[in-house]
Amino acid sequence: MHDIYDPLPAPEHEEWTPPRREPLIFTTGDLMLLVGLCAVLIAVALVGWRAEPGLAIATAAGGALVIVESWMTALGFLHRCRPLGLQARWTIFAAALVPWLIGLGAAVVAMMSLFWFADLIG
Repeated sequence: MHDIYDPLPAPEHEEWTPPRREPLIFTTGDLMLLVGLCAVLIAVALVGWRAEPGLAIATAAGGALVIVESWMTALGFLHRCRPLGLQARWTIFAAALVPWLIGLGAAVVAMMSLFWFADLIG
């Protein structure tokens, strides 16, 4: 008996062929969304720079990874489904991005609150 922890041995003579390359298809609106999100991220990082430069750098780096990952995830999903209208496309981008924004935003607010609280005490 075999399961995922004790799999069957792989065949020795089977050749692996890499999957074919698929183009990354995006619209002008998708690209404008990416640019807009990056602009918001830069604005937030600049506001954070006035309070704590290290936090601004961490926010910018983390936010850039979140934005790119969410944008690519949404594009990958849209590539595999039927063509959708503009509202449906924006909904998919929002669904990919909102959980990250809530988590990252909460983390930044918590760190900023701790910095401000430490300044009030000290």
